[in-house]
Amino acid sequence: MPRKPPASLPDKAVVRARLIAALERALATMVRAAESTREGAVHEENRAEGDKDMRATEQSYLARGQAMRVEDLAEQLQRFVAMPLAAFGPDDAIAPGALVRVRVDGVPRVVFVAVQGGGETLDVEGVSVTVVTPASPVGRALVGLRVGDAIELQGRDGMREWEIDTIA
Repeated sequence: MPRKPPASLPDKAVVRARLIAALERALATMVRAAESTREGAVHEENRAEGDKDMRATEQSYLARGQAMRVEDLAEQLQRFVAMPLAAFGPDDAIAPGALVRVRVDGVPRVVFVAVQGGGETLDVEGVSVTVVTPASPVGRALVGLRVGDAIELQGRDGMREWEIDTIA
């Protein structure tokens, strides 16, 4: 399905649902990787063959690190799912939960400011929605801005003007 220029914003509840589904898939992948690493740590082939053989120790450190990352991602996902979906009006400042249409050098783009899932690009109702977090350079620049505000951000190909068009 070809993407349409974002003349209107997609339904924010659908954006959020798609982001949650993407985060759940990423978490499931991370769980499988952590389980595989844990199984490798206790596998007979990784038993130490001498006092200087650190394969099993290194594998167990990696497994523990992955398990901790899985726990952290699961907790963050639960907080995101439980977070109410705020409604933003035309006079409100951009904050987490805002769905924003911007014009980057005059070209419309849609951005969802979320506490989790930065870097994801979602196709929602034929509109490409880029997820940013307040900790990212773009998210940090957008948070606090209002409709009509404009900023310049450094892109791969130089400075680009971002103008806030709509906030929902």
